[in-house]
Amino acid sequence: MSVVHIGTSHFLPQPQREIKQDLDKDAFLRLLVTQLANQDPTNPMDDRDFMAQMAQFSALEQMINMTTQLERMAVTNQTLAVSYIGRVVAFFQDSADPSLPPIEMAAMVRAVWFDQKEGVILETDRGDIRLEQVIGVA
Repeated sequence: MSVVHIGTSHFLPQPQREIKQDLDKDAFLRLLVTQLANQDPTNPMDDRDFMAQMAQFSALEQMINMTTQLERMAVTNQTLAVSYIGRVVAFFQDSADPSLPPIEMAAMVRAVWFDQKEGVILETDRGDIRLEQVIGVA
């Protein structure tokens, strides 16, 4: 008896699933809904436990929203700082004598740097200053 070879089979490698280490709000909500759907009807989840989980979900959502807003503010600060290039900014600089108040200065912005620790740095003709020090722009 002869066997006729009909064809070949090819197995495509399956893409690896990315395993998330963090629990985002969608995963948290799916987990809560699954927990509710699969709970024992004769012994449902305690109201206090449910309210605690809803409070955790609400807190998670608020933290995510706050992080998003902070990221937007950082981008806005960077855009604002770049617009200062070629302009004169006013700022306070500490005086050499600590007993004296800070001195109001003005300087031309030459460049802008974004530093992870210091934030937005303006390079001026009088030295580097932080964006937070700026009190006016001309």
